[in-house]
Amino acid sequence: MILEHMLEDTEEAILFAKEVGSFDGFSKDIKTRKAVTMSLLNIGELASHLPVEFTGAHSELPWRDMVNMRNFAAHGYHVMNLDVIWETVQVSLPELLTFLQKQLADE
Repeated sequence: MILEHMLEDTEEAILFAKEVGSFDGFSKDIKTRKAVTMSLLNIGELASHLPVEFTGAHSELPWRDMVNMRNFAAHGYHVMNLDVIWETVQVSLPELLTFLQKQLADE
């Protein structure tokens, strides 16, 4: 169930970013910034509930970074670096999406 919810938030964050089309559009659209940040917060929260055996077996993904981003988003949103968020959505989330889709297909 955790992976299904992570997949949903991952897909949504990627979709939200695609809708604004560029970093400039992202940086100017407060609703999209907040929606993407909430999705990242959810992903990190869900990652914190994954069993250590699972994250250890899949150490190719930065689980601790996901949790840390969640903590930062939850406790310091107003100082979030938009470049980091955009980079995460453009680079890290597509990798996470592929991983989650494979894991769920294998179940």
